[in-house]
Amino acid sequence: MKKEQLLRELIRKEIKSALNENSEKYMFFQNLETIKKEVEEMLSLDPQIVDAILANGHDWASDHIATSKDDIEEVHNFLMSNKAPMDEEKSFPDLTGDGKVTYADVLKGRGVKLKK
Repeated sequence: MKKEQLLRELIRKEIKSALNENSEKYMFFQNLETIKKEVEEMLSLDPQIVDAILANGHDWASDHIATSKDDIEEVHNFLMSNKAPMDEEKSFPDLTGDGKVTYADVLKGRGVKLKK
């Protein structure tokens, strides 16, 4: 990427970040966006070239990726297990067909045969 393109991207991100008043934790989401972008860039590299670079005394990079993966996985698992119940109710389907989402829908979703 050219320096001018990188500068434009950085300015765009900063403006977007400054305008994001809907989230008190905008840095959390901004950091996720940065991680996503940089991971996609690394995944687009030729694996053989990356292997050659890492084999040339740069094992630390593999270690950093491994620890970062563990950290991201820990945050992901925490957030997925602590989603607000309202969000789960909104996204969970009405499997019993009674017009509302209840524990019966959860049980049916898990394969429990419900009595009528």
